[in-house]
Amino acid sequence: MKLWISNLAPETSDDALREFMRKYTQVEIDSLTRIEGDGSRPGALVEVAGATQALLTEMQHRLHGMYWNQRRLVVQIMSFSDNE
Repeated sequence: MKLWISNLAPETSDDALREFMRKYTQVEIDSLTRIEGDGSRPGALVEVAGATQALLTEMQHRLHGMYWNQRRLVVQIMSFSDNE
């Protein structure tokens, strides 16, 4: 299952995002796909293999609205599956 994290600072590295997620959720990201958009509020799709809806909801509540790298993060649970 995946989380959409947006409003990342443009200079945020993949490694920094992984470390941030590990620090505040104690969860390892299995894959990370950057979505730059127009560059004003870059985002990333992060996948946590085997995550339950409950775990993603807990992660969303923990991270949504958090101020990080001079940006207020927007975190949403993605309700689609790549297998469909």
